Order: sequence, then C-alpha cells, then structure tokens
Amino acid sequence: MIINIDHIGLSSNDLTKDGTHITALGYEKVFEEIGLENMNIKRPYLKEFTPTHDIVLYRKNDAFDIELLQHGKLGNETGFIFPFNQKNNNEFNENAQLNTFIIHTNDVEKSTKFFQALGFKSNGEIDDLPRLTFTALIEKTASHILLKKTETTAKYYMDTPGFNSIALVSTNAEKEQRKLQKKGYTTGDIGQITVNNRLLNVFFVTGPSNELIEIISYA
Repeated sequence: MIINIDHIGLSSNDLTKDGTHITALGYEKVFEEIGLENMNIKRPYLKEFTPTHDIVLYRKNDAFDIELLQHGKLGNETGFIFPFNQKNNNEFNENAQLNTFIIHTNDVEKSTKFFQALGFKSNGEIDDLPRLTFTALIEKTASHILLKKTETTAKYYMDTPGFNSIALVSTNAEKEQRKLQKKGYTTGDIGQITVNNRLLNVFFVTGPSNELIEIISYA
C-alpha cells in the first residue's frame, strides 16, 4: 500500500547553485549524500550510468520534498514534470507553486488510471486541467498533480534536466511491484540502498506516457 509521497526528483548540473534557488523559496536542507553508490537497477532509467551520484534533500511545509540529484553531466532535454504557475518550463523560479505539479502526458485518460493505481484520487480541475490529489495516510497532507495533454513520445530519465520523477513510499515494495505488474505496468527490479542511514527497498515503474515513478519501502 502506498502511504506517502517521499519526494520529487530534480536533476541538476550544479547542486550549489540550484540549492541556493531552493532555499530562497523557503526550503531547508534535511541531509546530503555525496558520492552515494548508484544502484544497478537504475541503469535502464539513466541515459548515462555513473558509479556514484550526489543527492540533497530539501523540505518545506505544505510542499513536495525536493531531492536535488546530480548524475554526471546533463544534456539539453526537459522532463515531464513542471511546477504549477512557473513562468517558463525550463526556469525554476519564485513563481512556482510547489504543492502542485503539472504532468505532461499524451493520454490523459490512461495517465489518470496510472496515478489512481498509485493512490491518487481525481479532484476536479484547475485551469481546465484534471487534478489528482494524494493525501498522506498519517500526516493527512495533500499534494496535487495536474495532467496536461502534450503530444510527445519522449522517454524520460533520472538524469534528464529538471523535475523528472516522483518517489512514493509503500509499506511493502515487493507487494507493490506485483500489484502494478498485474495492472499491466512495466516495473524494474527491486534493489537496496542506504540513504541517510536508512536501508531502503527501491524499484521503478513507468506509466503510459513514460512517466517515471520511484517506489520506496523501508527494509
């Protein structure tokens, strides 16, 4: 069972520069891991696999936690996730509304079913875009995504610049993996990694428009 949103991934070429932008938006740094060993299960989800990577987690009340991460040198592509009210897709700035993110999809109906399988619930519309809301099981905090129709067949990676993945917390990664596979979604293998002194079970699942989702459970 998925019980929480852990973070949204923001891929960076410069952790210091982008970290400064994030703290200016009211975020506080929770922890950092420099030179963290990369999991082999991530190879299909990286354009260029690197033996190690760097991550910094930032937190702000009533907003998605942001995991700022760096895998080698990034290209010029863009991801499929954009903060609501951001002026420019490629510019992370003070106008961004960070409890709501726009998800680009080439099939709104299929993506709706995918996110519903992950615990999101339909919740009206904003600016004519369907809104889905996830309410954390314990904290009862709500986070939102909006689905925007976009004609694209691009594949997204964890080293695609910008926001490129959402990580969700499950009570049991193995059961979650089997459940999603039964629903017809493509999942990767389960791997283990220790982050901030906690051992995690991790796998990835991709949606109908190549949406990249990370599923985490505590080992």
